[in-house]
Amino acid sequence: MTWLKRHPEVVYTDLEEGAVLLHLETRFYYSVNEAGQAIWRLLDSTGSSEKLIQGLMAEYEVEEKRATDSVSRFLQELESEQLVVRGGEDSRERSSEGTMMPANKRPFTEPELIKHDEPLHEVVMNPFDPQLPLAE
Repeated sequence: MTWLKRHPEVVYTDLEEGAVLLHLETRFYYSVNEAGQAIWRLLDSTGSSEKLIQGLMAEYEVEEKRATDSVSRFLQELESEQLVVRGGEDSRERSSEGTMMPANKRPFTEPELIKHDEPLHEVVMNPFDPQLPLAE
C-alpha cells in the first residue's frame, strides 16, 4: 500500500493556533486547527499510519481508536482536496525505539480542514517581482 505525502505544490505556514495551507496550482487556501497541524507535520516524517497515530497519541490525550478514526478521516479530506499525493511505500514496521512522551499532553480536538471560499487571484512567489509596484 502506498503512503501519502505532502503535495509538492502546497505551501505550509504555522500559526499560533493551527496552520494555513496554500495549494499553488489551485490557489485555494485552507486552515487547519492544532490537531490538523500536528498531523500535517507528522505526515512526511512518519511513513505509515501507525507511526502517525503513535505520534499523535504521544502529543495529545487521545485513545488509539479515536486517533485512528480521526487520522483516517483527516487524511481522506486532505487527499480529496489534493493537498497530499500517494507516493512511497507504507512502512508498516514498528519502531523498537520508545517515543519521547511529553510530560503534559494536550487535550485532543478533532482535526479540522477548512477550505476558504475563493481562490487567491494572485500569488506572489518572489517579493522582488519587477511587475509589482513598489510600496511608497
